[in-house]
Amino acid sequence: MELLKKFEKGAISHTYQRIDSDYKVDIFLGYNDDGQMSMVITEKGREAPVKSSKFISVQMKRREDGKLALSFDLLDNTYKSMFLIFCKDIIITCEKAGSEAAISNGLMRWKYWKEMFGKKKTNILDKSEIKGLIGELLELRDHFIKEWNVETAVESWMGPLLGHKDFEIDDTWYEVKSVNENAIQVTISSLEQLESDIDGHLVVVRLEDTSSVSGCSINLNEVIISVAEKISDPDILDVFRTKLDNVGYAFDAEYDNYNFLYKGTQRYCVNERFPRLRRNEIVSTIGNAKYTILLDGITEFKED
Repeated sequence: MELLKKFEKGAISHTYQRIDSDYKVDIFLGYNDDGQMSMVITEKGREAPVKSSKFISVQMKRREDGKLALSFDLLDNTYKSMFLIFCKDIIITCEKAGSEAAISNGLMRWKYWKEMFGKKKTNILDKSEIKGLIGELLELRDHFIKEWNVETAVESWMGPLLGHKDFEIDDTWYEVKSVNENAIQVTISSLEQLESDIDGHLVVVRLEDTSSVSGCSINLNEVIISVAEKISDPDILDVFRTKLDNVGYAFDAEYDNYNFLYKGTQRYCVNERFPRLRRNEIVSTIGNAKYTILLDGITEFKED
């Protein structure tokens, strides 16, 4: 189902297209009279109070034929990509619910998305947190989702759950570090990050600061959208969104001002010979330790 093409058909004339004739729920995509991207669900149901967000206007009206019309209108076209993901998720949710429960389930689903689209946190993540999160998400998107199924990949992301390792999967683990392109070392912020009785992996993601005008630049909002686009199951999308909330992320245009160039990823096998501090090797009176590892000194552990 090409959602964007459905929208584009109504862009000039401000009309709507039904998503597909074989769908059991009546959902229409297009542009409203104000020229805004819009999705409308028209089914039987009970009227209920609805709330809009900063970026999406939500309205519910009773039609002359007795059906309800639940509409979602995009107020800021800057967030077109996110709106397409939102529409896809709502469509899947309504189709699973069936025509009788489409409106009520669509509203329940909106409550989750409203947090993403409209809940502005007092403070956004700082630059180092943004960079670190981008590194983890790139690894999730480009490595874990490709090597495992989407559900397993999202479930393996442990960083938002305050796990000692960023990813835990198939009896191994991965610790991700985001550094500048020319960095010669990585910082290990606790003994637990590389502490394990089983072999794991140190993943070094190189990200360089750049301006927003660069055609190859990436930012946190874009990377999150690119991951969400790969998640078709609404339940898994819920898990992903919850984990983003756990790390302090809420969709905010301010993140578009922090842009980076991706310069590559190196992976290292952390085995018994890998140089690291272990708790049983330091005196018991030391509660924790922060240290650095020189990347030139671990080339023999580099993985293909």
